[in-house]
Amino acid sequence: MASADAAVLARRDLLALAAALPFAGRAFADAPGLEAGPFEIAAAERMNLIDPDRARTIATRAFYPAKPGRYPVIVFSHGFGGSLNTFNNTGKVWASHGYVVLHPSHSDSMLLPDPKVPGAEAEVMRRVLAGRGAGGADRETMAAFVKVLDDPFFIDSRLRDVGFLLHALKDPKAGLDPAVLARADTARMGMSGHSFGGYTTLVAAGSALSPPVPAPIPSGFSGFICMSGQGPGRMALNEPSFKGIVKPFMATTGTRDFGAAGETPPWRLRCFDLCPPGRKYAVVVQGFRHMDFDPPPGDAEMGARGAALRKLHLQFWESTLRSDKGAEAALASEAQSSKETDPVWLRTR
Repeated sequence: MASADAAVLARRDLLALAAALPFAGRAFADAPGLEAGPFEIAAAERMNLIDPDRARTIATRAFYPAKPGRYPVIVFSHGFGGSLNTFNNTGKVWASHGYVVLHPSHSDSMLLPDPKVPGAEAEVMRRVLAGRGAGGADRETMAAFVKVLDDPFFIDSRLRDVGFLLHALKDPKAGLDPAVLARADTARMGMSGHSFGGYTTLVAAGSALSPPVPAPIPSGFSGFICMSGQGPGRMALNEPSFKGIVKPFMATTGTRDFGAAGETPPWRLRCFDLCPPGRKYAVVVQGFRHMDFDPPPGDAEMGARGAALRKLHLQFWESTLRSDKGAEAALASEAQSSKETDPVWLRTR
C-alpha cells in the first residue's frame, strides 16, 4: 500500500502475499540488464533482525557487490503496505554500481504484518487492498485510509526500524549476513524511500513533525532521495518542516503522481521548494504514476524513463557518498539544460 495513492500495493507485492520467503539465505541476484554497472551482484534474500527492545522482527533483504571490498550503504524504505520485496529493480541496479542496498520491512507491511498494528487500522488497509482489484476503494474507505496514514504509530515504528538497522550494521550479533557486514562502509551512508518510505526519508533528512514522534531520528546519512514524498498539510508536516533538510537531497515525482487525498504532483515537491538551497534537486518524470518508479530495466513502456531517472539517482549517490565532483558537476549541467517538457525534468537550487 503506498502512502499517498489509491493504487495501494505494487503488483509484485500482491503476488508475494501468497507466500512469504521461507528462509534467510544468500544467492546471486538477477543481473540488472541494460542498466548494469561494473559489479556482479549478490543478495541476502531475507535476514530476520530482532530488536529486543520492541520484540520486533525486521525482515530485511540486501543487494550488494559480489566482489569483496567496502562499499557505501543505502537504506531503502518501502511504501505503506509494501515489504522487502519492493523496488528490487532499483536496488539491483544500485548494487551493480557498487552499493550495499538494504530493504527492511516495516510494521505496515501486508506481506509481513506486525501484530502491534491496531486492528481497526489493519482492517482499513485490507479494505483498500480489496478495493484495488475492483477499480478502487470507495470514498469512505479512502478517507479512513488517509487517517490511518496520519497515525504516528507507523512513522515512529519505521524510524525505530531504521535506527535498529544502523545498529545492526555495527553489531554482528544483530542478524545481518556476514557478507553484507563485510562490504558495508558505514562511514558512507544514504537513505531513500518511496511514498510512506519517502515520508520516512523526509523525517530522517531533518523534516520536523508537529507534534514530533518519540522515536530517535536515525543519524549518519550523508544524502537522501525521496520518491513520491509528501508536502505540507498532512502527516504532521507543515511549511516550516522542511527547513531542517540541510544535507544533499533529491525529491522525485511524476506528472501523474497524485495523492490519496487528491494532492497534485507539485505538492510532492514542496519539500524541495521549502528546504534550504544547496545541493537540492527535484526530478519530474513524464507520465509516471505513483507505482511507476521501479520499472524493470529495458521495460518497453517505461524503461527509458526509468533508466534516465536511475542515472540521476546514481549521479546523486556518487556525488554524496563518494564525493565525486564530476558527478556533482554533471547534475548541475543537466539541471541547467533540462526543460519541463523533457521525459525527465531535473531542477536544482
